[in-house]
Amino acid sequence: MNSSMGGGGQRGEDFFIAQRLLDISGPTHELPPIELPTDNKFVGRNRLYVGNLTSDTTDDDLREMFKPYGEIGDIFSNPEKNFTFLRLDYYQNAEKAKRALDGSLRKGRVLRVRFAPNAFVRVTNLNQFVSNELLHQSFEIFGPIERAVICVDDRGKHTGEGIVEFAKKSSASACLRLCNEKCFFLTASLRPCLVEPMEVNNDNDGLPDKTLNKKSLEFRHERSVGPRFACLNSFEHEYGSRWKQLHDLFKSKQDSLKRELKMEEDKLEAQMEYARYEQETELLRQELKKRELDNERMKLEWEMREKQAEEIRKREEEYMHRYQNQLLRHEEDMRARQQGNDLLMQAKKLNMILDQQEGFGGSNSGFEHFDSPFEVFGNNSNNSTMAGPGGPDNSDGNQHGHIDSWGHRRF
Repeated sequence: MNSSMGGGGQRGEDFFIAQRLLDISGPTHELPPIELPTDNKFVGRNRLYVGNLTSDTTDDDLREMFKPYGEIGDIFSNPEKNFTFLRLDYYQNAEKAKRALDGSLRKGRVLRVRFAPNAFVRVTNLNQFVSNELLHQSFEIFGPIERAVICVDDRGKHTGEGIVEFAKKSSASACLRLCNEKCFFLTASLRPCLVEPMEVNNDNDGLPDKTLNKKSLEFRHERSVGPRFACLNSFEHEYGSRWKQLHDLFKSKQDSLKRELKMEEDKLEAQMEYARYEQETELLRQELKKRELDNERMKLEWEMREKQAEEIRKREEEYMHRYQNQLLRHEEDMRARQQGNDLLMQAKKLNMILDQQEGFGGSNSGFEHFDSPFEVFGNNSNNSTMAGPGGPDNSDGNQHGHIDSWGHRRF
């Protein structure tokens, strides 16, 4: 359960670090100067370790013990292991308290007072364009920073190393974890910065003689002879020279190793530049190929649109041609119907005129004796009888047109 909670907290911490990194991922040509705090009160370097305490020591006892040396800040105690960490207001007061209380007796125990390990990290493999401001801004994503400086030599030349002091140990741990798991770059160069823990000894007192075990046989043997220069060609001079030769061998191998490392670094940088050039060239090739494919696709689309437009034009022309033909046929049909209607109307008018002249409208002499027209026009013999004296005969009827069964003339 605790491991899962720890993993969740670590993921949350990584998320916020990534968000802060996005805010500073742009160009760093102009960086504002670092505003150093004017009051170094209760900073990390003012933290003391107090050991060999009795188990009944309380926080009030510790405050009373360190009260003469300054104001006490936070206190973290571990009664089971008989030690505590506390923070004083200023570094000078912490030094005074250490000098006064280290080695003193309290309830029959000799107190051990030391400066607590600080949250320092050493940053190496930096190029010459990394400044204090860039180092501070880059590592501030892991947590609050009390100090971030680039190491320089006596001539002020960049040594490729830097020191970062975090305000909290957890920030330094997150920095070490992420920088070792991933490659953290500060500039456009593909040289990742290398981060390792750094032990800074703020103890300026060194090792007093009173802290040595003077009762041991080794102490008495080593201290039996005082400082001296060895005489030439003596036993001491011979073995002392061998030690110096061993040290010179170490230095020569170390220098040779540094030269080889420098050659490997130069070789890696040259390979890196060549790889960068190849990568950029490949990206340009891919971009050019992509544009060619886009142009070919656009050309095919244009040709397809032109083909579709041509097909649409042909279909429209065919449709218009069929439509015009239909209109012409329709007009011809209309004209033929109109002519037929005109002829029919003329025939009707002519029939009406003939009906008016030869119909039943005049004297009905000879027809009043018949009950129906069938009796009048029943057969051809009756037609001659119907005509009577002075009536038209068959030859007359043929001269004036056809006479139907009702006695009407039709054309």
